[in-house]
Amino acid sequence: MVEILRLHDASRPAPMPPSLLALDPRNPAPSSFDPLARLLAETAVGDDRAFARLYELVSPRLFAVARRIVQRDDLAEDVLQESFLRIWRAAYQYDPAKGPAYAWLVRIVRNRALSARLRTGRRDVGRAEIDVETMVSDAPDPLMLTIRSDEARRVNACLGNLPSNHRRSVALVYFEGLTHLELAERLGVQLGTAKSWVRRGLAQMSKCLLKEDLADRRALVAADYAIGSLQGTARRGFERRRERDARFCHAADRWEAQLAMLTEFLPEQPFASREVWKRIQQEIGRSRPAFFRLRSWQVAVVLLVTAGLGVVVFLA
Repeated sequence: MVEILRLHDASRPAPMPPSLLALDPRNPAPSSFDPLARLLAETAVGDDRAFARLYELVSPRLFAVARRIVQRDDLAEDVLQESFLRIWRAAYQYDPAKGPAYAWLVRIVRNRALSARLRTGRRDVGRAEIDVETMVSDAPDPLMLTIRSDEARRVNACLGNLPSNHRRSVALVYFEGLTHLELAERLGVQLGTAKSWVRRGLAQMSKCLLKEDLADRRALVAADYAIGSLQGTARRGFERRRERDARFCHAADRWEAQLAMLTEFLPEQPFASREVWKRIQQEIGRSRPAFFRLRSWQVAVVLLVTAGLGVVVFLA
């Protein structure tokens, strides 16, 4: 692939965060416009420039998400590379009806980061913990307020309203990918207590965000799944139910979209952005012919089916 990305340097202003694009006075689109969704749609048809722009806009934030979970720069860069290769190949699968594009991107990165963490067996209890209290401060920096989306501020406010133990538990599970057992070890409490703090926190956030009660078993399991505390057999079972039952699917999609907004408050981490992008380009360059043969085959099938339906309607 031709080099098409010119990442910003110290002499250029940083690219505008995704949540600000719709607020840019130079952009006439309404605030409900999702620029990332447009870039994904263009990426789905093989637009290199759209894919490069997508990387430039969201890679720093998505790297921060991966870095919080895997706790190593090299692993986080690998996760980011794998995630963008997945985004390139599966952009056509994004469905705007299921939530904002940013939430879809975060889900891809979190899933890969959690898998990488599981493979490496990392359970470091002495690492630097995310400063939840700073994230939910009642007196945030006025400048930072201008670069957060309204929805992100709303979700963050609901997190900030939780009791401290519940707030810390929810944040550790979501941002660092801790299991209930790891959370109990980190906080020095019984396993049942750790589970209770997470679920009570989610229940309170549900009332705050969705004006709903998590008494419903389906909603509770969906919240556990979205935050990442549902593991093993239980997680696989939920994923099977999610594929069969639209209610489970909708509940999980809604929770994932809401929680993803919290990542707007993660401090960005420096990383070898150009090097990761070059590796992504190389991988795409090697797989591009096969990829487009597959895409052409898919398009051909759709055209044949459409033509067949047209013939049936005509004969009828």
